[in-house]
Amino acid sequence: MTVLLSSRSLARGLFHQNDYDKNNYHPCIITHSGTTLYPTKLEEAPTEESSDDDEYESVERQQQQLQQQQQRTNNNNLHPLIDDCSELDHTRRVAIATSHGFDYDEEQGVQSILDALTPHEKQHMSDENMPLRHYRADKGNLPQAIRKIKATIQWRQDFNVEDIKRCFRDRNNPDLPIEKQKELNHLAEVIAKENETGKIYCRGYDKEGRAVLYLTPGRENSQCEIDNMRHLVYHLERAIACTRHKSGRQKVCIVIGYQGFRIANAPPMSVVKHTLQILQGHYPERMFRAYIADPPMVFRGFWKVIKHFIDPATLDKIAFCTGEEGEALLERDFDTNTTEKQAGGQKELRKFCSREFLFDTPHHCTFDEDCS
Repeated sequence: MTVLLSSRSLARGLFHQNDYDKNNYHPCIITHSGTTLYPTKLEEAPTEESSDDDEYESVERQQQQLQQQQQRTNNNNLHPLIDDCSELDHTRRVAIATSHGFDYDEEQGVQSILDALTPHEKQHMSDENMPLRHYRADKGNLPQAIRKIKATIQWRQDFNVEDIKRCFRDRNNPDLPIEKQKELNHLAEVIAKENETGKIYCRGYDKEGRAVLYLTPGRENSQCEIDNMRHLVYHLERAIACTRHKSGRQKVCIVIGYQGFRIANAPPMSVVKHTLQILQGHYPERMFRAYIADPPMVFRGFWKVIKHFIDPATLDKIAFCTGEEGEALLERDFDTNTTEKQAGGQKELRKFCSREFLFDTPHHCTFDEDCS
């Protein structure tokens, strides 16, 4: 049970679960999780009349505090984080950093990135490992890593990533202002419309517990670039959450199948560039491998164009799965009794249902997964 009080003065409290004086502290969020929390000393409420905007921001701050506490509670039930990078990955990074004149030290690099961030930027990091992923992605190039993580933190706020993540869960949350509920409902409707054909969704895991994100370009149903990107971001965030919950790992697998693909389905170059910008710029070190399954001949010409926009490190993670060699790779990485046909699946699986996946399945579960 969660209780949220909307007093302006209580909204300014911060939470602390160590020593406290009950006479000077007032509980304003109570979460039934086995732990009692008390906020730190509250500021005095202003005497002047508060505007509607102040009231709105106050409730927003309360909701953000509640979400942060709930996230900490949820994290206590997750698998320990697993470093999803191999020794070979590390060796390559050190070699590349050295060849460019950089000293590669992850602990020192992460601390330097954190020191370069403002308190506001730290508050809006996606998670505590975000600096490490950027440092690794930029192979020890500290100035570049700092510039890119700052850009990503700003992008996440500008693109409303947190709202995209929670739009299905919180669209009718009575603790939120009506205007915020309307915004979340709009986002949910946009993503649901984009997902009607099942062009992107999460289903199952690889053998090491990474969520599998299926992309089927032949099912494209939209020409709106921004809505397409919102749809993509929702599923990237969901695949990351599924992986984190399932195994504690931090990367996802992407399977791109080309059933029904025609050159007419090929997205405009602006969409391709925008997609790559998001994947490479804002989700570094999140893709374990991308499997391009049985691409048709018409795709080959398209690939010759787009591959020049792909970072060499990302190109190394893309596998073309054709013939016996492709089948062997898919069988090595997946249990083909649980994957779809485009990922070497050997069994007929239940047909994807978009409404069930988006509206009825928990955010940390893939489609058709037993979440009990």
